[in-house]
Amino acid sequence: MINQGEEKISDFSLKDACIYDAKLQGDEFVGLKYENGKVSVQFPLGYTKSEDEKEIRRDILNLISVLASFSDRKDSFIHASSAKDYSNQFPIHAYMYLISDFMNKGYYSESQALYKKSSSGKINWSRTIKQIRPQLIDDSVIYLDFIRKRTNHNENELISQIHKYLVYESFSKIGWIFSSFMPQKGALAFNANLFRAVVKSKISQTFDEKELMLFQNMLLIIDYKDSTDEAKNFYFGTEHFESVWEGLIDSVFGQDDKEKFYPKCHWFIEGKGQANLNNDIYKKYSLRPDTIMITNRGKENQKIFILDSKYYKYGLSKIPYDLPGTGSIVKQFAYAEFIEREPEKIPHDVKKVLDKKAIYNAFILPGQHDSPLQYFGYSHADYKNEHEKSYSKIYGFTYDIKTLMYKHIPKDKQMIDELAKLITTSL
Repeated sequence: MINQGEEKISDFSLKDACIYDAKLQGDEFVGLKYENGKVSVQFPLGYTKSEDEKEIRRDILNLISVLASFSDRKDSFIHASSAKDYSNQFPIHAYMYLISDFMNKGYYSESQALYKKSSSGKINWSRTIKQIRPQLIDDSVIYLDFIRKRTNHNENELISQIHKYLVYESFSKIGWIFSSFMPQKGALAFNANLFRAVVKSKISQTFDEKELMLFQNMLLIIDYKDSTDEAKNFYFGTEHFESVWEGLIDSVFGQDDKEKFYPKCHWFIEGKGQANLNNDIYKKYSLRPDTIMITNRGKENQKIFILDSKYYKYGLSKIPYDLPGTGSIVKQFAYAEFIEREPEKIPHDVKKVLDKKAIYNAFILPGQHDSPLQYFGYSHADYKNEHEKSYSKIYGFTYDIKTLMYKHIPKDKQMIDELAKLITTSL
């Protein structure tokens, strides 16, 4: 349901607002930008362009979904109003909620039930019996008049005008993601204290869950606008997409208890023995594999794969300089050697069927190709015999980043089996 009177946006090109592979030019940001009155969407490295506007909108919404899915990670995620000052977070989901709610229901209006004599409306028998004298006709009691219920919608209430203002605000910021129209601008000027007091009053009075959700999102937008300069740029995204890339790979391929496969380091202080912290043994987690993938866990033919997700340029540049370096390669050996040599420290179900010849290493980089996964080669170290262990070669794959971003679902068995087959048949 869309109210009449929207203003068309004719000079905005959604396709022109999209930027791809900005990382190749040194711009690490991925997400939505509003800078100096100009809107742009920057996709991650290797993301395939869409030509159709409907598909572009779908890609943008998926990008927002992916970024939001990993926003609770503490690995430098930016969810903020300024790339220089992240103190005021941009509540994109509150804006999206108001837009979606408006497109489905229109403007919010207070409703009041009125009861009076009427020829239309739902009969309220309790009030009719109390207020209307019936007529006796042929020994039957007949009501010729009825008290009926009618609902009066008051669109001039202050809360309705505040909602109208905030709907316009939401469309002006991110409405272009959804469609090419703008609703009418409300008559009220922004007054944070007044708006906040009215909305908080409604929150305290309502028992309707849908209304409560609407008011809470309205309040988030009011608080955000009150905490920022109107002329200030706003952003939703990250300058460290590598943490999102790691999370994506882990969500598709990884085990939930991967921390049990971490090598742990300890300090022993001269004259004091092993260092303690809060009466617990101090363990410094110096090595942390991104993803532990296991096929046939706890069963015969179990295989363990140590995956390192690298948000590197090689998938597009094809320049060897953009491949994982010596430090990353040596760490992969450390992870595999820990599992091989310290089986007592890994989960019991994995340990009991551990095959030391079935531990594998792989790097996964973003790519751009038709098939989801693509093998491009392997790395090894000159101090190790590359044929000695199953993990002595670290296999390199690119994963089409667009496909992965649409697949960010827990544990994709089909993709796990495909990656396992590609690694084990590349030996």
